[in-house]
Amino acid sequence: MSNSRPPPAASPAEHRFTRDDNLYEDFVVGETLVHPRGRTVSEAEHMLWTNFVLNTAQLHFNQKMCDDSPQTTFGGRRVVYGGIVFAYVAGLASEETEENAVAVLSYDEGRHLNPVFAGDTLFAESTVLAKSDDDPRISQCAAPGLEAGQAGVVKLLLRGKNQRGEVVLEITRELVVLKKAYRP
Repeated sequence: MSNSRPPPAASPAEHRFTRDDNLYEDFVVGETLVHPRGRTVSEAEHMLWTNFVLNTAQLHFNQKMCDDSPQTTFGGRRVVYGGIVFAYVAGLASEETEENAVAVLSYDEGRHLNPVFAGDTLFAESTVLAKSDDDPRISQCAAPGLEAGQAGVVKLLLRGKNQRGEVVLEITRELVVLKKAYRP
């Protein structure tokens, strides 16, 4: 089942800072949320962030090496650093999945499945894998004022795709998400 939820209209008498449709009860195991925004990775961002984090893998910044070995470097193209891909895909999914989360418990089982190049546009989707409202990590997540029963854990498969629909990233993540009755 695919679902791209539009943000609900806010009542004029009440202003909320987060959406009404991404609380613990709203996540359905097996549901896939197709996040509506895309993000093109520019050459400047690729180079800036690769250098900013001091990534030393030549495949990200040495065009001469790529030109000299096109058979082993994706046809002579430099690959965007995976940390950028992860950050953009996670950011694209955040409004629909993390706005009412009080903690991110884990990112796990991550893998880059296809290369991303400068000029590619990234998209995200999240599939709900599991839910639990009795996970002991809820009380250990250090969210101020959070008491037992006020939130639950939602496990998602975050998938990043490029403009051709090729999956470039998959990673699971677990969030502690507020329940409706305890939303501020």
